[in-house]
Amino acid sequence: MSYGNHSKVAPFSETYTTERYNVGTIRVEDAQDVIDNGSGVSTTTTYSLLAGPRVWVFILAGSAIAAGDLVNRSSTSTPFTGVPEPADSVARVMLLGVADNAIASGSYGWVIARGCCVVSVGASGTAGSAFQSDGATTAAGDVSDCINDADDDAIGMFLEAEDATTTAFAQAYINVL
Repeated sequence: MSYGNHSKVAPFSETYTTERYNVGTIRVEDAQDVIDNGSGVSTTTTYSLLAGPRVWVFILAGSAIAAGDLVNRSSTSTPFTGVPEPADSVARVMLLGVADNAIASGSYGWVIARGCCVVSVGASGTAGSAFQSDGATTAAGDVSDCINDADDDAIGMFLEAEDATTTAFAQAYINVL
């Protein structure tokens, strides 16, 4: 059954050991579903700032990816194989999105490429500030404040401060498309 610009299919939280969809497939989650579904980072926490539609990309995990990790393209020959981002200040074109739930190494799953999400924060996360990858300074998959909001490496904006709702995470808006 069609619902606007997408069809109701398996939840974005599901992961697969086989390629259920073609890697690189894009799906849109409508605004009401974002509110209803919340975040896989914590299914018992209410994330009140998650709103608006989200754009998801189907990927293969080249290594284990944790919920909230920023995910990087792992090579140029396999553009939709992702790993937790291991570097700082990475160009947007190298990124796939933020994992909303864990994806085991060698499994397939969805990452958020554009929209509101919950991200793992490294050094600092200030509400209203732009953020960039921070995988080398802290831990792979982390993000933190840009030096200035006009930074070319900015990939999103913190909607709240780090630890405001969940320790070591923040609600944010990301756009790596």
